[in-house]
Amino acid sequence: MRAALFRFAAVLALTATLHNVDADDGARAAATTFGSALVAGTAEALRPVLPERGRVHMTLGRLGPEEGLFGARQVEALFRDFLAKGKVASFDVTRCESDGRSSALAHGTAAIVDRDGRSGRIGLHLGLEKEAERWVLREVKETAE
Repeated sequence: MRAALFRFAAVLALTATLHNVDADDGARAAATTFGSALVAGTAEALRPVLPERGRVHMTLGRLGPEEGLFGARQVEALFRDFLAKGKVASFDVTRCESDGRSSALAHGTAAIVDRDGRSGRIGLHLGLEKEAERWVLREVKETAE
């Protein structure tokens, strides 16, 4: 009986771990989609990770400057404006943490050329939530690298 309980507990733990891995993969994929859209210079490519409902809290310095809550089309427009004069040369997801169900936090670094032509590296923290069956942005926070 004790061995059976132990095996059952091990199966439950393994199942929970696998669930978190899948959720992290989905959140990481959403963060990668975000970065790929910026590197490609195509704000429209952000649409798969923008929410249908609610807003995205953005705190941007060199990519903005912008701070506040923005709807999906506003987020797209803000990045389109940046990409008209600036460039994101590379973006790498460095870490992604998830509760495995509904929220995740991804950390990344980007090499950019800002609107004034200055090159540099920035950090980006992306807050993600599950909306229906996909991960969407709920926060984009730029930090100094």
